[in-house]
Amino acid sequence: MHFGKYKMSMIHYFKEFIMKAYIIHENDEWTLPLKEQLQKLSVPFEDWHMAKVNLNTASIPPNGVFYNRMSASSHSRGHRFAPEYTAVILNWLSFHNRRIINGENALALEISKSLQYKKLNEQNIKTPKSIFCSGKANILSAADHFTKPFITKHNRAGRGLGVKLFQNKIELEKYVNGDQFEDSIDGITILQDYIEADPKVVTRVEFINSKFYYAVQVDASDSFELCPADACNVEAQFCPTNPDGNKFMIVKNYQNPLIEKYEKFLKANHIEIAGIEYMLDKNGESFTYDVNTNTNYNSVAEKISGQFGMLKIAQFLKAELEKL
Repeated sequence: MHFGKYKMSMIHYFKEFIMKAYIIHENDEWTLPLKEQLQKLSVPFEDWHMAKVNLNTASIPPNGVFYNRMSASSHSRGHRFAPEYTAVILNWLSFHNRRIINGENALALEISKSLQYKKLNEQNIKTPKSIFCSGKANILSAADHFTKPFITKHNRAGRGLGVKLFQNKIELEKYVNGDQFEDSIDGITILQDYIEADPKVVTRVEFINSKFYYAVQVDASDSFELCPADACNVEAQFCPTNPDGNKFMIVKNYQNPLIEKYEKFLKANHIEIAGIEYMLDKNGESFTYDVNTNTNYNSVAEKISGQFGMLKIAQFLKAELEKL
């Protein structure tokens, strides 16, 4: 009887103190492919859903590797304050010197396109002309600075939230003053040059461990939102549950001077896992318009190419755990 109690207590002890990979997120659907790969590699992990978990930040956090997958579009799934709570948890983990992948800097960029563009421009990476506005009057005033078609989008967004195309200020006035106007969750709307992709594709470049993994091209021929908006979204279309792989092609032997710039940008901002999107205009000039630190992968395109992003991430997490 005593031996049985001792055995159970030892099992409980090892469960408590075994080091794990902790997944910080708010979307079970997007996280499932990673969990499956971790299980295949026998990597112990724990799920921290920021809209459900209740953590004692007055305690010492467990040791392990903490992977932040918080999304800027969390509010569209009813998780309005998940990013704010994630910031608290990342601060707590950082104070205790825990190994964090995509920490506070990554979260800050995930929820602010303004900050993304600032940090991209610091690395001489060109972004579309953008004016950030708060309030309807300022949105309308900003339109005076555009002589060609432009789009609106949300500063804190994802899934194409707030993306609209306008030919002129008159069209914008009808939208802003109408019933269909949709304000950004953070109150910041972006007016941005509409850049027509030529060819009609956008490219998303994936990085793991701050290093290039692969580039995937997305057919944008039937959707203006892919230029230069959130692809209405590349995020939505990269969702692992999206079966449409016909629009996606992982590029073999992809080479581009942007890779070196992107890697430098990621390292400068302490981002280890990301997907960065760009497009070419009719003059062949590249415009980078989005940084996704909560990256997803298209399963159909990956099966064709034999490259698997979530497997690569699981291997990365396993290697980082083994270093502790």
